[in-house]
Amino acid sequence: MSAVDLNGQVAMVICSYRPDYERCVRLCASLDESVSPEVSQTIIVPDRDSKQFAQLASASRKVVSTEDILPARFIHLPLLKKWWLDNALWPVRGWMMQQVTKMCADVVTERENIIFVDSDIEFIKPLQQERFFSEGALRLHRKPLHRSDGVHLQWHHAAGELLGLEPGYFGSDYIGPLATWKRSNLIQLKHHIEDVRQRPWHESVGRRVTVSEYTLYGVFVEHVLGIEKSGHFPNADDVCHCLWFEDDTEKFLTEFDYADSPQAVLLQSNIGLNPGDINALMGQVRQSLARA
Repeated sequence: MSAVDLNGQVAMVICSYRPDYERCVRLCASLDESVSPEVSQTIIVPDRDSKQFAQLASASRKVVSTEDILPARFIHLPLLKKWWLDNALWPVRGWMMQQVTKMCADVVTERENIIFVDSDIEFIKPLQQERFFSEGALRLHRKPLHRSDGVHLQWHHAAGELLGLEPGYFGSDYIGPLATWKRSNLIQLKHHIEDVRQRPWHESVGRRVTVSEYTLYGVFVEHVLGIEKSGHFPNADDVCHCLWFEDDTEKFLTEFDYADSPQAVLLQSNIGLNPGDINALMGQVRQSLARA
């Protein structure tokens, strides 16, 4: 698959909201520097935030309302911003709405290869085909025997129940920044959930206490479709270098592989970094990259 094929067949999907606006501005600036305009980009935000985010639209990047892409009528509660009501007035937590929204990615693009980009990510080098494709297959982030307990085990159990499989740990972790899905697989996943649960997929997913959309997709691809038939190849490499805790800042900087750097950096949005902290950290990263 050539670079031109990659650019024309890839869609980036970014789910964000008002508190992350400034971070999304930084992300978009880095995308403008690192990603071909032939790669389509879609920012999905709640309708109440769409006017603010509209400023980030461009020839290759559109902004759409969450409410416009959902499979049924959802109401975003005005005084309880982290809660929604679904079409039957069932309360749905904001966390679960994130999962439902990402599972509507097939609505915002016709392109087969989808990359999910968190709004607290910044790209630090041009998009590299070899990090995402191998002999025409799309990367599936998969770490065998990783994260098999705690809430991660709960997510595996939830995936098993939604997919009609025996609940348990399915052998690998599928969660990571810049996750990649095939659009056709996503459509099959939603149909499969409806066949198993005998109700609309968004009710089965959204009304649960917790679900991980990446775990759900990964288990479906590996244990229902079969990786060899899914259009994916498994890969455990991290394509995004992450800072999850402020106390790990020094470790984040020193353990960075500057000679063969990842595609992007993620600075977790809820660890208290102000814009000055982010500028200083990213400045150090880029200076070290320039010297490598």
